[in-house]
Amino acid sequence: MEETFLDSKANDMFSKFNNSDLKYLLNEIEKYYLEYRTNLGLPKNITFGVEIEYEKVSKRTADKFITENYKNWISEKDDSLIIGGEIISPVMKDKKKYWKELREVCEFLSKRKADTLHNAGGHIHVGACTLGDDLDSWKNFIKLYTVYEHILSRFFYGDKFTARKHILEFAEPVAPILYNRIDACNSSSTIHSLKWKFPVMAKCQALNFCNVDFYKPTCNNKKNTIEFREPNASSNHVIWQNNINTCTKMLNSSRNLDTDFLDYKLSNGNFTYDKMKYSEVNIEEALEFVDLVFDNDLDKVYFLRQYIKNYEENFKTNKAVMAKRFVK
Repeated sequence: MEETFLDSKANDMFSKFNNSDLKYLLNEIEKYYLEYRTNLGLPKNITFGVEIEYEKVSKRTADKFITENYKNWISEKDDSLIIGGEIISPVMKDKKKYWKELREVCEFLSKRKADTLHNAGGHIHVGACTLGDDLDSWKNFIKLYTVYEHILSRFFYGDKFTARKHILEFAEPVAPILYNRIDACNSSSTIHSLKWKFPVMAKCQALNFCNVDFYKPTCNNKKNTIEFREPNASSNHVIWQNNINTCTKMLNSSRNLDTDFLDYKLSNGNFTYDKMKYSEVNIEEALEFVDLVFDNDLDKVYFLRQYIKNYEENFKTNKAVMAKRFVK
């Protein structure tokens, strides 16, 4: 791939490419294999954490590994899983130390052939102070998520190209709910009023604000987080890092989004849940999303590679299916 598309300083508007340039870009992306990065260029105030579910590795084995190696990580039981559990990270930042730990935990699961195809999911928590007390940023984020949840869903399939069987039970899409409350969002005059105008408080929804302190959104309490509940888990550290990059930069970009464009999309879109829509490849809207959220070509390529995978689609199966490998 030409360096121009792997440049963390260049910021080409992919959605504005002509047909010839777009065809070249997509062909090059399909050849590219994602690598683990030493940092994501996140602002120092952004914090995040992960919950990695797994099956077919005994919790006792995971307990021993975590206890002996990582005093700030936790190994827990999860009753929704069969012979497995959940590994929970500490509050992390964009530092080499934390990326090293995440990689080692994922490698532990991968080497033991942990099952992430059936019941396991993945959760990412991002500090709500990323949006803080900026009401417009909260409104923009809600609109952004509503418009592009179907794009995010396929991206969050991770190294699979379909979702696990019980996705609607443990990571229910929320765009239909959010869309029906957009007028309430627009009329909100304070951040704490959003808590009452958005009934998106169920723990098992794809996006939830259960832990957000709407009265003190700038506080650094580790529980003051926005949670993204992903359709699938993964034992691949590159996938986890790429997911974290997208969640954090979605929130961070919400301070500078094109609100008029999002309002246009909301006025002209259909936001009912449809399994096919949430699983198919939609290049046009994926390009819109990356141009809105990311400020450099490298991040855009990383998102698009994981989103496109290898153009695999399957609208009939009710289980997660591994995609052809696209990670080094």
